[in-house]
This record gives sequence, C-alpha cells and structure tokens, in this order.
Amino acid sequence: MLSSEWILIEEPSLNSTENENSELFFDVSRSDHCTNIGCRDFWRPARFGGFLDNKGKTHIAFHSNERVLLDCVTPMVANLFYVLIALCFVIALTSSLSFIMNLLPPPSGFLQWLKRNTIFEMCNMLLTLCVCVIALIAQCEIARVRPDCDVSLGGGVFMVCLAGMVSLRSWRDSARRPDDVLPIVDFERYAM
Repeated sequence: MLSSEWILIEEPSLNSTENENSELFFDVSRSDHCTNIGCRDFWRPARFGGFLDNKGKTHIAFHSNERVLLDCVTPMVANLFYVLIALCFVIALTSSLSFIMNLLPPPSGFLQWLKRNTIFEMCNMLLTLCVCVIALIAQCEIARVRPDCDVSLGGGVFMVCLAGMVSLRSWRDSARRPDDVLPIVDFERYAM
C-alpha cells in the first residue's frame, strides 16, 4: 500500500517543439509529470483545482502530499483509490484474524465453524478480486482523461494479487477430502 506505482502512465514521445511547449506548461503551472499514481498519493484528503489555459482548455489539478498533478487524477479516481485503501485494510484485518485462528485454534462454536469452512480465506480472495476490479476501473478512468498516453497497472496491484493468492495455500491445508483440493490446485496452476 505504500507503493506509488499502482497505475503507470507513459506519455508518447513528442517532437522538440511540442516537448518545449509542454515543459514550459509544466514549469508555469508548477506541476509534476504524471508518470505514476499510487495509494501513497491519497493518504491525506485530496485537494482539487482547475484552470483554463491560453487555448481555452480546462485542466484539473490534483494536489497530493508531495506533488501537483495536472490532467491525471479526477475526483472519481481519488474516490476509487480511497475505496482501494479501505479494502486493503480490510484484507489485512481478515488475513490477521485467519492467521490467529490457524495459530490458536478456537473452541467449538461459531469461530470453529469460521475456521473449518475457511470463511476468512474466501473473504480475502473475494476482496482481492474487488481490489483488482476497482484498480482496472481506475485505470480506465485515467485512460479516458489521458487518451494519448499508455496507461497500465503497476506493481502495487500485482502485490495485492499475490497476497490474495497466498490464501490459497491455507485452503489446501484445511481440506479433508481430495475432491476439495482439486479446484484449488487447478486455480493455482491457472494463476501461475
């Protein structure tokens, strides 16, 4: 979650005249080039602004902790990243509870049922899937704002996916019948 590379943005190469104009634009507006966006940019509440350039085009300015980004982050993208941060905290919480329940087996009752049926692990997988889908939606929203750039998912999203796949290992260990393990093994083969 501390990564600032959840979404990567590559600008197309420009000729020298366009490059000088864009550099002058970024210098005058005191903004940074938008090359990557991550959860680190959204630890504090987002501040947005906007202005019109000399050609009459409207620009959206996003102010984060350390930088100002132009035409990159919209309020919709900020809201999606706030949801991503919340889901990552919920995943960490359910993973911790699952770990504690595997380390210290609970007495009989509802907690034993949760452990036996691997409810926390299933929740982790579903929440991880939700994080991936929301990250894809954020990527599409940024690509809509910057149609001339190549927008892709970065390492931060893949780290969350790998963390979710670790839950598969505990599912395999909790299965009692060989038939219960087959879907897990098939999914592990597909994911690798």
